[in-house]
Amino acid sequence: MFNLNLSSFGKFVYQHSWIFIKGIYRRVMFKQPYVFSINIADRCPVSCHCYWRAQARVTELTDQETISFFKKKRKEGYVLAILVGGEPYVRPNLLTEVTKIMPFNWLVTSGTTPLCPLTNTTHVVSIDGATSDTHDKVRRMPGLFSRILKNIQVARENAVMIRKKFPVVIHTTLNAWNYPELPNIVEIWATNGLADGMIVSTMTPIKEGYDEPLRLNHEQRVWIVEELLRLKNIYPKFLFQSFEMFRRLHPDHTKKLTPAICQTASLVESYDASGARIKQCILSEKADCSECGCIVTTMSDSTTPLSLQSFTESLNIASKLTTLTN
Repeated sequence: MFNLNLSSFGKFVYQHSWIFIKGIYRRVMFKQPYVFSINIADRCPVSCHCYWRAQARVTELTDQETISFFKKKRKEGYVLAILVGGEPYVRPNLLTEVTKIMPFNWLVTSGTTPLCPLTNTTHVVSIDGATSDTHDKVRRMPGLFSRILKNIQVARENAVMIRKKFPVVIHTTLNAWNYPELPNIVEIWATNGLADGMIVSTMTPIKEGYDEPLRLNHEQRVWIVEELLRLKNIYPKFLFQSFEMFRRLHPDHTKKLTPAICQTASLVESYDASGARIKQCILSEKADCSECGCIVTTMSDSTTPLSLQSFTESLNIASKLTTLTN
């Protein structure tokens, strides 16, 4: 799925070369972000407890306003858009338009609706259990797990028929309900042929998120890190994060994190569905940074000066998550 087609790659680089140059320039010269996330929608059919529900509801940008927002970001030198929500797929027609604009897109979805092949887009599908019982309990939506399996399978089969790629990466957020199923979750998705890889987060407590029953304790978080390191040896390619990235989920590491040093907060601009900046990061200022388990935060070590090794690790996982689909 991630094999490089030289002809497509050359065309892609030619089409977006000036954006890459501008993005690198703004980062190196001015230490400005070249990645942004946006809540494409302020609606979601799934009822789970999450950071988005703890945020204030807003009036969504219209389709044309959202398209203009993306074009402005492209012109400024942003190269990657992370499309979140709510659920982005409540606005499928808009997704078709905005993903054409950016060189790279990561679309994070609950998988509850049929999935579409989108330009320059990797689908990141949330899976929070090895079984339908666990996943549907966490997501508070009966039947969701089986619907996800069907939607991914249909999307990938349809893509093959039209000779397109449909990259899928599984994202599991571990919490107090589902963390014992971690080995089974990895094994299932590494062998069922429906995903190209997997990334793992741990649940970040959110003020007013009503998520206390899901909160991991110290011992559970230590066990998760140890288990991820074990599984990385078994599934070195399928698990996209490096050993060091998994170690950054350890509570002894996260207790050092603050908004002031967090590279996610400083290098990724986050916007709500009205186009307004979200304070701090995608999780908002309500996130408990001392227990941050965000996948993006693991991609670099905020507690130490940026090193060549850390930069290379971040570049490596970004390249795995980003593929050409047009």
